Amino acid sequence: MTTARHRMGLTALIVAVLVLVAGLSGCSTRQLSPATPTARGGTLHVLVDRRIDAWDPQRIDRAEEASFAGRTFLRTLTSQAAAGSGFLPGLVGDLATGTGTPSDDGRIWSFTLVKDAPWQDGRFVTCADVKYGVSRGFARDRMSGGPTYAVDLLDVPTYTNAQGATVSAYAGPYSGQGQSFYDRAVTCDGQTITFHLNQPRFDFGQIVSTPAFAPVRKDQDTERSDALSVFSSGPYMLEGVWRPGEGGRFVRNRKWLSFDDPVRLAWPDVIEVEEALPTTALVQRIVDDRGDDQTAITWTDAPGAMRDQLTAPALAPRVTSPDSGAVDVLMPSATSPVLADPQVRRAFALATDRTAYAAAVGTPMTPVTSTLALNIPGRSDENPLGTPAAGDPDAGRALLAAAGVAQPVPVRVAYPAGEAANRGFAALAGAWARAGFAVTLFPLSAAGPRGAADVTLLTVSAAWPSGSAVLPALAARTGDPARVAAAGQAAADPSLISRNGAWGALDAALVAAGQVEPLAERQRTL
Repeated sequence: MTTARHRMGLTALIVAVLVLVAGLSGCSTRQLSPATPTARGGTLHVLVDRRIDAWDPQRIDRAEEASFAGRTFLRTLTSQAAAGSGFLPGLVGDLATGTGTPSDDGRIWSFTLVKDAPWQDGRFVTCADVKYGVSRGFARDRMSGGPTYAVDLLDVPTYTNAQGATVSAYAGPYSGQGQSFYDRAVTCDGQTITFHLNQPRFDFGQIVSTPAFAPVRKDQDTERSDALSVFSSGPYMLEGVWRPGEGGRFVRNRKWLSFDDPVRLAWPDVIEVEEALPTTALVQRIVDDRGDDQTAITWTDAPGAMRDQLTAPALAPRVTSPDSGAVDVLMPSATSPVLADPQVRRAFALATDRTAYAAAVGTPMTPVTSTLALNIPGRSDENPLGTPAAGDPDAGRALLAAAGVAQPVPVRVAYPAGEAANRGFAALAGAWARAGFAVTLFPLSAAGPRGAADVTLLTVSAAWPSGSAVLPALAARTGDPARVAAAGQAAADPSLISRNGAWGALDAALVAAGQVEPLAERQRTL
């Protein structure tokens, strides 16, 4: 059994994993207060209720998996330092010596790699390794899953294929098609890698903190590789193979150099991950606190039915309830004839009862009027609509009347199927009806194509702590050229303070116009 002294020594990595799971979703960590570690060693057990989709950096697309990988076996050019890790939170150089040097008004970014960051076999990570890793994201026929940041941002030509889709002229390193285009967009000069972008992006130093820009060594990327293969550049390496449906064992990478890593503390000797566990049984194991589970954590949310049990004073050191960084938003369709009139769209937004939605869903939620999570810089606490959290159906009805719109106005609202969502949208429907809307609710699984809806529920979260991780995509969905242009202007602003202000202003403008309707940010119980 792990000793109490070892349990204290595990605290730093437990906090680092939880904070990074939170951090990649833009989450607050205000309730985490780690004890001072007193010993290295021991085994940390990580219990997960689902199967891991990928450890391959270019295929990781879930925040929890990206966070765990980034604190254990995967280093990136830059990284978000965790609160409680002994460093101030924020962006720091990781494999790179700094957070990047922009030029050409933010269209060119250079990063110089440290010279002695080792892979698990002792060879050092090179510029060529980073370039090759990023190139894999262009092989969309093989890289199922994972974000497309590199494809979207690097200055590689595109063309329209036979199906009418816009695709990159570079097809990744396996086919070699368009290799010269990529070689002009990403260059190496010794240990300095330079990225040429197709647009100004002064947040690019944050974007390269994601696994999509992680290195992969070409000789380790073989036909035998799969999405769950691991070749480590961090403090832990996979012992043996990952066992789908069971998990895996991470042990120390003896080649890793702690003095050369500004982010990772790596206190435990071993990290055992168990996956595909029943949620309630998983959480109950941690509550029971026996045997190996005395040093167990999970990034799985506790079921609502167990939350009262988790408030016991004895469990306080094992439980945290941070904001998730995941914001539920309503997205009016840009092609909806019903909501094409800005007055109708705004009237619908004025009548939206965020308080009722948050209460009915049953999961702890904070009603919000911003698409940005609660700790994203630039976010305003003021409601751009000027209504209370419960909405103002009377103001919505008055606006419809002033616009001369016949009532009731028919609106089709779609959302992912589920009991909690059913409750939440039933609560929303009452205020909408009082404002003069005849709302038809339908879960997406039962209603056919998403395009049939006038309004659809989305859950958005930031992969790095900036409005740039959320707002450009939302602006594009509105179909409004002015909003798209505003997003481009914000991304091209070289001043961090001014840029954060511009994202906040764009967020407020979208909400005030009813082009996006934030509902609530979820809280987690971990």
